[in-house]
Amino acid sequence: MTPATGAARRRSAGTHQASFCRRAAAAVLALAALALAGGADAYKSATGSAASAPGPKRAAAAPRAAPSRMNAPVVSVNGTAPGQAGFVHYFVITGPDGEPETQVGLELPGDRVAWSFPNMGVTVSPFIASGHVIANGEPYEVEHLYGIRPFPDEASMSLLRRHLETRVSWWVGQKAPYCDEENPSHELCVSCLGFVLRVLYPAETPGSHALPSDFRGARNNVYTTEDFLMYLAGVRVNAPRQSRLKRIKALKVPPHLRQELVRIATAPAAKPIRTASARPRANARPPLQSQKRPASRPRS
Repeated sequence: MTPATGAARRRSAGTHQASFCRRAAAAVLALAALALAGGADAYKSATGSAASAPGPKRAAAAPRAAPSRMNAPVVSVNGTAPGQAGFVHYFVITGPDGEPETQVGLELPGDRVAWSFPNMGVTVSPFIASGHVIANGEPYEVEHLYGIRPFPDEASMSLLRRHLETRVSWWVGQKAPYCDEENPSHELCVSCLGFVLRVLYPAETPGSHALPSDFRGARNNVYTTEDFLMYLAGVRVNAPRQSRLKRIKALKVPPHLRQELVRIATAPAAKPIRTASARPRANARPPLQSQKRPASRPRS
């Protein structure tokens, strides 16, 4: 792929809205079986859940307030590097159907990325800036867009780095497949967005996530990869348009990332948006679902 082609794909991803990883089916039966079989204890141990910490209960000290994401600087990168374990990376992938989709993953030490990839499920792969992945015999073109630090404070990043590999290993050990809206499954499965959220914000229940209280979606009870990108950038999706644009203007980020944030911030509210999304279950923790955008942009 030439530099010109790569730049064109980046512009296409920002301007024409890449479609997103498909709908992930809920895994209620599999999660219940995991908990009954002792999977909950293993999960808590692997994720570093506070619920698994030994010792007598003590009165909790008042936690130190983390810096507001809405005021903190955004750290964005154009590739992997030492000290970036846990960074969230955005890619555009194009499968055999020729339709570009957004793929998100987590950086691991050693120039690797952990993600839930179509036709492969949760896996750890060498980081690819531009190239191809063969997934179950099918080629996928991969183009990296940008990476973003997921937490503004060092305490949260330190905790993530300590538990990142064990959290990822738990999912790899479950052989969790990639979920797809055309093939719903009762297995424990996750979309690309579902995997990332569950590793960054693990819940006590195996296979679930506990999203931050300040994480909001543009639509009620639905969380998309666009919402997640805005959250990582400290842009409130429910803030007035001018406030969103003011925050984006103040960010020191690459032009193609700024362009994508502006596009999301100025998208008409009535416009139907179909991206990787999550719908909470009535009983508590939401399983991630994801779905494609409609084919409204030129295929690359």
